[in-house]
Formats: sequence, structure tokens, C-alpha cells
Amino acid sequence: MEIYNTEEQQVEAIKRFWKQNGVSIIAGVVIGLAGLYGFRYYQSQQVASIEGQSSQYAALIEKVGAEGTDKPAWLIEAQTFIEANPGSSYAVLTALLAAKEAVLAKDYGVAEKQLSWVVANTKTPEIIAVATLRLARVQTEQGNFDAALSTLNATLPTSFTAQQQELKGDVLLKSGDEAKAKAAYQAALAAVEDGKNPLLQVKLNELAHVAS
Repeated sequence: MEIYNTEEQQVEAIKRFWKQNGVSIIAGVVIGLAGLYGFRYYQSQQVASIEGQSSQYAALIEKVGAEGTDKPAWLIEAQTFIEANPGSSYAVLTALLAAKEAVLAKDYGVAEKQLSWVVANTKTPEIIAVATLRLARVQTEQGNFDAALSTLNATLPTSFTAQQQELKGDVLLKSGDEAKAKAAYQAALAAVEDGKNPLLQVKLNELAHVAS
């Protein structure tokens, strides 16, 4: 900016500046204020939405645990909630719960659908891992061993490695591949924090006859 020698020059410069830029500045302020109040309105709407989702989720939990609940009807209600709130953490939790209820009802197709949705719609690594392992179990229960093994090839947090490898061993054993099952169990045991897992050791002992 120029350096002005007198107050008159400064005043005239300010007048010229406002004449040239006043409209755009005022427009910017108006837009800025609109954005501020719009954001506050957006925030209040978001809070109200989350509170509503929380209440609905709590109601779903209460209903599914109540004696005499019509579980097929509950699953439909849960699906409606999920579809209405696809980007919500409550939708993810509802899908996990719906998958559990579907498994209890031996409706593995519905369980697979819900767990696949969770894997695709959450960014939380731990939730993805839990859903992935459950999905592989559901696929195994349906006899879809190749699908289960494909699911278990996903990259999960290292804290889930032991579970992932043990489940892979279970799937391979059911599919008839004892050698690869043994290798998976060994990898699982190696991933156990203290190197001790009695049940896993029993599985390995039962495959002692299989060459490593």
C-alpha cells in the first residue's frame, strides 16, 4: 500500500478504495455472516439429528431385548433405520446388532448382508475387523469357504492377527486342507501376545500328524 503524507490523501484514498471495493466487501461480510449463522443452524440440525438417532437406536436395543419381540419385524425396522441414516455410527451399530439377531435366527443371508454393509460403510479399523471376522464365520457357516478365505485376506489391525489366522485355520480345516490349516494355526499362535492359547494348542495337537 502507498505511504501517504497527509491525512487528506489518506481520506481520499479510503474513499477511492470503498468506491472501488465497497460492494464486494459488504457482499463478503454478508456472505460470511450468512455462512456463520448457516453453520450454526447446520450444527443445531446435526445435534438434533444425532439425538434423534440415539433415541431410535436405544428404542431398537430395548425392543430386541424384550420378551416376545417379533424378531423378523424387528429386523425390518432395523433395516429401515439403517437405510434412513446411512452415514451414522448408530446405523453401523444397528447393522452389527441386526447381523447378530439374524445369526441367532439362522438367517445367514441377512447376517452376511448386514456385515458386508458394515465393512463397506465404516472407517473405524476395529469395527471393520470385528465385522470382517463375523462375516467370515457367517460365510463358513453357509459352506462358502472360498468367500470366507477371501474375506479373511483383508488387512486388519495387528491386534486381530491371532483371531484372523485362527479363523482362517478353522475354514481351511473345514474345507479339507489340513496342511494350510496347521500353518494358519501356527501363525495364530505366534501372534498371541504371550504365546499361550490352550484351545489353539489343542487344534495344533490334533494336526500333529500333518507335515509342516
